[in-house]
Amino acid sequence: MKIPDTIRIGGVEYAVKIVDHLNNGTSMAYGHISFDDSVIELSGTSGTGHQKRCMTLWHEIIHGIVEHANMDIANSSEEAIVDTIAKGVYQVLQDNCGSMYDLQADQE
Repeated sequence: MKIPDTIRIGGVEYAVKIVDHLNNGTSMAYGHISFDDSVIELSGTSGTGHQKRCMTLWHEIIHGIVEHANMDIANSSEEAIVDTIAKGVYQVLQDNCGSMYDLQADQE
């Protein structure tokens, strides 16, 4: 999976940036989405590998989907729900994208 420079979520274009020493204000973070600035930041720390960044990107995308759909899951362990869905989406895309989408085929 490639990490794009931008991604559209709910009709909003989000810049995707790799940031060294990313934190959430109190501790190290793997990713963060800013709805106000339309930016997704991913940790560029050397211990964070490509697959972890991909899963983190999906984690932040799911947060974006939840926000844009006005879903209220904050009282029901939002982080755990989002993380589980993000890992599942990443796994399914990694395992099946080639068989689900023919990106090389001409449009008929």
